[in-house]
Amino acid sequence: MDAINKTTVKVPEVPLTRLETLWMQVGGTLCNLQCTHCFISCGPQNYNHEMMTLAQVREYLEESKGLGVKDYYITGGEVFINPEIFEILEAILEYGPLDALTNGTLITKEKAQRLKEIQSRSAHRLQFRVSMESFDEEENNKIRGKDTYRKAVEGIRHLSEAGLSPILTITRNWDEANDAEMEKKFLDFLKANDVPEPRIKVLPGFLLGRLAENIRNYDEDEHVTEKCFESYDITNLQCATSRMATGKGVYVCPILVEHDEARMGTTIKDTLHSFPLAHSACYTCRVTGMTCKS
Repeated sequence: MDAINKTTVKVPEVPLTRLETLWMQVGGTLCNLQCTHCFISCGPQNYNHEMMTLAQVREYLEESKGLGVKDYYITGGEVFINPEIFEILEAILEYGPLDALTNGTLITKEKAQRLKEIQSRSAHRLQFRVSMESFDEEENNKIRGKDTYRKAVEGIRHLSEAGLSPILTITRNWDEANDAEMEKKFLDFLKANDVPEPRIKVLPGFLLGRLAENIRNYDEDEHVTEKCFESYDITNLQCATSRMATGKGVYVCPILVEHDEARMGTTIKDTLHSFPLAHSACYTCRVTGMTCKS
């Protein structure tokens, strides 16, 4: 089904209470991997969003300076495909703390040392989130591709050795009742790989992109209504405090960058208003209380 809510029911709108976080799609939709559950179907041939240039990033940073932004996130695609990634990291760190999302497979020892040097020159924190699917090599590689487990583990170790203890991000592919058990196993996995400050972030699956193709689409009743917010403050949603800048304009959030109706304008200032929660992905954020932030 079309994931946009076409019913006559009034669609709730989330207000922008403050612009706290700016995301940037630095890697575009290009990635060296082609994971079977990727919600925006990133891969080596997905040019729907091109990689952002340093000049584009600087333009958004300068605009963000007067809008109260407190922290920055970059994602893709894979950010380390971008040939200007080190310059982009340094530029963002001039403005505030930065979280970089990566699959970790391209982080060599030499790159990790360069990242350490970038952090040492900045007064703001540089943090990395490395995504994997399982602490089991075979299970991980089923979703992410051949040899991805080994390369990601090497990337995690290189970051840790450089003093940049990464956060491990996992998309939940188990029953929610098993969360405590699985979280312990992932933390033990990080400890076994010498991560000094083991931390994890578990994300729900969004029924978009390849996950929709391989599992299922959203059902007709999976969309938010005003009733969803009778006992839940709508401003708890991430889109009440953040926006997503790309090479094609500014979107409401990182989840919906391949959906034209989520593009809110050309500049950040164009987007400083409420947004209708008409997409079924908004339902996932509501029922899980999910935030893309670390």
